[in-house]
Amino acid sequence: MLPGTFTSPIAALAPMDGYTDPAYRQIVRQLNPDVVLYSEFTNIHGIEHSEQVRKRLVFDVSELPYFIQIFGNDPAGFGKTVESLQDTGVTGFDINMGCPSKKIVKANTGGSLMKDRDLACRIVEACCKATRLPITVKTRLGWSDAEQLIDFVKALIDAGTQMVSIHGRTYRQKYKGEANWEPIYELKRAVAIPVIGNGDIKGRDDGLSRLRNLDGYMIGRNAIGNPWVFWSDEKRAEITLKDKIEKMLAHFQLLRRYKDEHIALIEFRKHLSGYINGFNGAKSLRALLMKSTTDKEFTQVARSSC
Repeated sequence: MLPGTFTSPIAALAPMDGYTDPAYRQIVRQLNPDVVLYSEFTNIHGIEHSEQVRKRLVFDVSELPYFIQIFGNDPAGFGKTVESLQDTGVTGFDINMGCPSKKIVKANTGGSLMKDRDLACRIVEACCKATRLPITVKTRLGWSDAEQLIDFVKALIDAGTQMVSIHGRTYRQKYKGEANWEPIYELKRAVAIPVIGNGDIKGRDDGLSRLRNLDGYMIGRNAIGNPWVFWSDEKRAEITLKDKIEKMLAHFQLLRRYKDEHIALIEFRKHLSGYINGFNGAKSLRALLMKSTTDKEFTQVARSSC
């Protein structure tokens, strides 16, 4: 059974490769005590063979509830990975069956599993046999349409899946067009396990307005550099530039615990727009921050803006 620690409705930060690392998860947790967090999208073979990849899964107990999201195409490998990580204190494991990257799909992982129900189910079964922790799945509406979504998810449930998160686009759509939530509502009417909707959510109020019969919502791209995204629109409107700068610097210092100075400065650039957009001089401030070559310079430039 899923842990009873989730609030209702469930609010979740989507697993995003290169973004939902320990530093950002901890910043999100500081502002949102009940949000469900996920690791970055991580290859099971990388976990087995690379110490560097395993470091991506490090987490602080403050991040709980926290799921490790994994991908691959080898049921036995999934079972081995889950078994090796189940005693780390993690809440559970999420299997990616929706990533639309050509490289991922070509390797018969991620979104390609939507076309191979048998393999998808064998992967879930292998994970469930390896642990008593919850096994969940994140997927999409389908390959080119949503006609098979209900049957696909029912098969996953029979295999042991305890919760699903559905991105409201097909594989062929990638991230184009608008997310379609209607098939997700239809899916929930057909299954008893928790169903979380994902796609184009701008914030908490938007997520709640889309909820209807679903058990929760998941925010991805709009959470980048925006750890306040799970706050109400009214509350977010009160955030000042100083508030954002201070939280941005706290995020950067957390990242420095895990990365050296040069790498941290480069990796943090992808969060800058999210933190400072909407304020006067944001463009020039971002340019100056992008050019910073030391922690001290980055901090001085940031603080000089407010």
